[in-house]
Amino acid sequence: MYGQSKIKIHAKTIERFKQRIRELTDRNCGKSLEQVIKELNGYLRGWWNYFRLAEARHKLKALKTWIIRRLRCLVWKQWKNPRTKVRNLEKLGIDHEHAMTCGNARKKYWRMSRVKWVAYAMPGQYFINKGLYLPGN
Repeated sequence: MYGQSKIKIHAKTIERFKQRIRELTDRNCGKSLEQVIKELNGYLRGWWNYFRLAEARHKLKALKTWIIRRLRCLVWKQWKNPRTKVRNLEKLGIDHEHAMTCGNARKKYWRMSRVKWVAYAMPGQYFINKGLYLPGN
């Protein structure tokens, strides 16, 4: 193992990254999903390219899923009304019964972003098709 050095991402760096993502995906910012993704892409491209040599695949994968969940949470809040939530879930392929259950749930946005039917309706590919840049896709 002598002579081989490995690059790691420091915990403080990950925390700063997460804080910046929280700022960019703020649920109270009043921006459309497309605007948020555009701003997010600029930051993500630079960050991923800077740390692409680091040996932290599991951390990067966890960050990807966390970003997807943040975006799902943002969309869930933008839909606002239960009727809108039900209609949009049905448009995304969820049957009426499950869409009604999710759309009328009293859980808040972060908790709903992890619900099975919401995750089925908006998987990672949904945001990638909207233009999100995530390496390895």
